[in-house]
Amino acid sequence: MKQFLFGLKYVLSYRLLNERRPLICGLVMHNRCNLKCLHCRITERPDESLSFENLKNKIDFFYNKGGRTIYFEGGEPFLWKDRKFTLEDVIIYAKQRGFLAAIIYTNGTFPLETSADTIFISLDGFKKTNDLLRGNVFEKIMQNINASKHPSLYINFTINNINKNEILDFCDFINDIKKIKGIFFYFHTPYYGYDDLFIDNNEKKEILTRLLENKGKYKILNSKAGLKSAIRND
Repeated sequence: MKQFLFGLKYVLSYRLLNERRPLICGLVMHNRCNLKCLHCRITERPDESLSFENLKNKIDFFYNKGGRTIYFEGGEPFLWKDRKFTLEDVIIYAKQRGFLAAIIYTNGTFPLETSADTIFISLDGFKKTNDLLRGNVFEKIMQNINASKHPSLYINFTINNINKNEILDFCDFINDIKKIKGIFFYFHTPYYGYDDLFIDNNEKKEILTRLLENKGKYKILNSKAGLKSAIRND
């Protein structure tokens, strides 16, 4: 109910009062990761990490600006630690501060147990495809999903030239996994220029149209408005 009321107030303030407050904050905790995915360059960056005090300051700053949704990413956020503090201490602080939604973006290779409201797990296709892109981790991720008691698990699927032809089959697969509440789709965006994983705009529109047409059939989290906007590229 709190989330609903806040969302309603936010929309009304935005539409009627022209208020421009931030809504969602993505907080990169550090650059460390236990994987080396084909599409990611995070492990090439310096091994920098925010301290617990620094994270608290950034959480406070965003809260004071009006934001109430925050997600934690890396690197791999479950790997983050600072002295005795772990990711769970950061989640607890954000919740105590008053955030209505604390979210974790993870590669799924660690146990999916946390007090965060939602966990997004990166999975980019079936075993052969996902393991080509991310390493030999598909089975481990599925084990962690099946073992988790968390009530709000979602999949992040990054569409690229390797996995583009198994999107709907993967949606069908996820439909049978009751613990997964939905799939959010992204497109691979190269760090520099173009690469072999990049999909051109015409093919992106075709994929987006298929997602829009199948949204009622599958647990596709992207909104109709968002998919239509992406098709228009506006």
